[in-house]
Amino acid sequence: MTVRPQQGPEWRDFERLVARIEADASPLGITVKSPDRIRCKITGRLREVDASIRSRIGTAEVLVTIECRRRSKVQDVTWIEQLAAKQAAIGADRTIAVSASGFSEDAQRIASRCGISLRKLSEVTVEEINNLLRLDFVLFWHRSCAVARVGVRKFRSLDWQMPDPNGVDFTLPKDTDPRARIFHNTETGATWSLNDLWHQLHEATDPFTGIEKGRPPVFRTACFPYPGTVTVGMADGSCLLLGDVLLTVALWIEHEQVTLQAARKVEYASDGIPALQRVEFISRRHKANDWRISLQMPKASDGVTDLRTSGEWPDTKR
Repeated sequence: MTVRPQQGPEWRDFERLVARIEADASPLGITVKSPDRIRCKITGRLREVDASIRSRIGTAEVLVTIECRRRSKVQDVTWIEQLAAKQAAIGADRTIAVSASGFSEDAQRIASRCGISLRKLSEVTVEEINNLLRLDFVLFWHRSCAVARVGVRKFRSLDWQMPDPNGVDFTLPKDTDPRARIFHNTETGATWSLNDLWHQLHEATDPFTGIEKGRPPVFRTACFPYPGTVTVGMADGSCLLLGDVLLTVALWIEHEQVTLQAARKVEYASDGIPALQRVEFISRRHKANDWRISLQMPKASDGVTDLRTSGEWPDTKR
């Protein structure tokens, strides 16, 4: 029994890159999904493919599947035969096999006979990139914040008035963990942290309104009033009944420059189609969200009408 090796982040990154290239090369109305699960017509079970392309011709749905291999060795006949069997089992109209290392001559012959389209995805240099893709750099603007001060007022009465930011009873230590759940509602049992207060503030308003890009930090204070049912845990282990929490934060918007040299530059080639080139400027600060700006066009193109642009940007409220 052959066990498929577990795919790590680099494998998935390769597959998603291929899906993005296919999506930007496709006309409107095409749906690209990576990964996807398609029901096998023989067993009835769902089988995973690295990516899928769905479109409609008239009233008929067309399904193209994509399978990828990011390996150092040239791919041989075995993988192509496996893909041909899988294509028939799930009823795909076409399968695209993408390799980082290319295919043997025998694999190319079998692929042609079985209806498997072959692609090679490889990295290229700045000098090899089409001149129309040669942006010097891209700027990403990042909203940044830091807790500057947390003032606390003891509970006094329900006759509440906006407190003076300087009229606090004490301030929390500067090394207070912003994710520590130091606040506790004595009636409901709920607990929360300074970070939760920051998210509450985001739900109520945009703290960055009026903040200019590239300028020094601006300090703003938000007040969180409580009706005598909330305590805050102190460093000595005691609890204090809260009246108000005054959260002062430093806010600024700074830039990150990603140069063409640092950008991802790839070529997506096949004997049967013009080679595509793609440049992706990727922020290094948000790996989980993968912020990027992408440019793609045929390698031999000399006109901007062939240029495709896309990207993924953050929600401005995050």
